Amino acid sequence: MKHILLLSFVLLSLSTTSFAQKKKTDAKQPAAAAPYADQPHAKNYLIKTSRFAGHCHRAVFNTKKYTGDLGQMVRYERYAKKMYEAGQYREAIFFSRRARQFGNASLAANGAIPTSDGKFTADEEALSSGTPTDEDLEKTITAAGEPMLTDESLMAGNLGLEIK
Repeated sequence: MKHILLLSFVLLSLSTTSFAQKKKTDAKQPAAAAPYADQPHAKNYLIKTSRFAGHCHRAVFNTKKYTGDLGQMVRYERYAKKMYEAGQYREAIFFSRRARQFGNASLAANGAIPTSDGKFTADEEALSSGTPTDEDLEKTITAAGEPMLTDESLMAGNLGLEIK
């Protein structure tokens, strides 16, 4: 009995000391860099906004409360898609972010609950840091000739937001 007790004590001592030792490092760890707005990040951002646009479209279709926010959402997301296809990923993220904001406004006006696609994750916040003001985005999209859309005109079908 004494041998078993002594053996278990030794094994327990050895196992705790091997895990308790820590490496000493004096060098500071570098801060994590903000994610870079590259093709995969932009694609995921736009896909999430496109799914959210479908949710907003369904809410407006069901309630028939036309505020114009869905039209603005689709307008901005279509422009974001053009920026993405042109390889301007950072700009695509900026316009997609604004599209989501319009989508959230549309859902609020229609009394619908946003899905998780309508919320911004910490990574998405980092990707969209430095976003121009809403007025600057509006000036850019208007200068590009993107037509204004009405909610009513979008009720018939496809929103045209598919990302390839």
